[in-house]
Amino acid sequence: MKQLTQLLLSTIAASCLLTTSICNAKSAVWQVSKGDEFIYIAGSIHVLPTKELPLPAEFNQAYKQADTLVLEADMPAPSNSSAQLTMLKALSYQTGETLSSKLSATVKKQLEAQLTQYDMQLSELDSFRPFMVSLLMMSLELQKQQLFGEGVDSYFAKRAKQDSKELAFLETLAFQLHLFKQLGSQDEDAFIQSQLAQVSSYQALYSAMLDAWRNGDMHAMNELTIMPLKQHDPLTYQILIKQRNLNWLNHIEDYFTDQQKELVLVGAAHLAGEDSLLALLESKGYVIAQLSADEE
Repeated sequence: MKQLTQLLLSTIAASCLLTTSICNAKSAVWQVSKGDEFIYIAGSIHVLPTKELPLPAEFNQAYKQADTLVLEADMPAPSNSSAQLTMLKALSYQTGETLSSKLSATVKKQLEAQLTQYDMQLSELDSFRPFMVSLLMMSLELQKQQLFGEGVDSYFAKRAKQDSKELAFLETLAFQLHLFKQLGSQDEDAFIQSQLAQVSSYQALYSAMLDAWRNGDMHAMNELTIMPLKQHDPLTYQILIKQRNLNWLNHIEDYFTDQQKELVLVGAAHLAGEDSLLALLESKGYVIAQLSADEE
């Protein structure tokens, strides 16, 4: 049970979707300017295989110039058992409800069969809400395919603490947990069925996402992540992507009024598509310049 709990906590931290770099290649790092003021915005992969290290040079370039590292939320350390239990509780049913009671017999059977492939039983996860179970399935599948690892944001958070850089956050952990609690809760059966349908394609999709991220190809990222989500689960898109981008925009604009240089690190999907942070900033008159290897 301890091993399962650790994986669940890693999965929460990962929330929240492979080629060698070549000379002059773009990366998922942008300089956002207004007049003489500028900040950096970079896309994170929340679960990054260790074989993808080292990161593209542009990430380190932006990090070194930044006074403050801005992350989505402040995730508690593994040693903070109280905070970890709070996270697990927030993503669990509290009134004797179970996920299986909200599933049709067909979907329940499909979920049980999928979990069996990971040597797990539905009874071990039945108290967890649908989004938590979907994240767990993703993590287990990526682990199975040897694609699981520490995220870019986690990597830089540790470096920032070691380097005594200031840390700031776009939203609270409590807000994130409330957000994840909502996802899939309107129709658990349809949500789990949709997630199960995607499991077989996780490896190919994730490899393609890593390729798009490493090369800063937000057109490909949009096609891989944003467009399918908008089409098949528009409510999740509104809650998870669009509304958060709008909320974050106000915080990011404030960074142009201080004397610090910030590196804002968010999930790469938030930088793709017509509602992306980059598109929102550009529409407000900010100049967006993508960093590339030849700019070092």
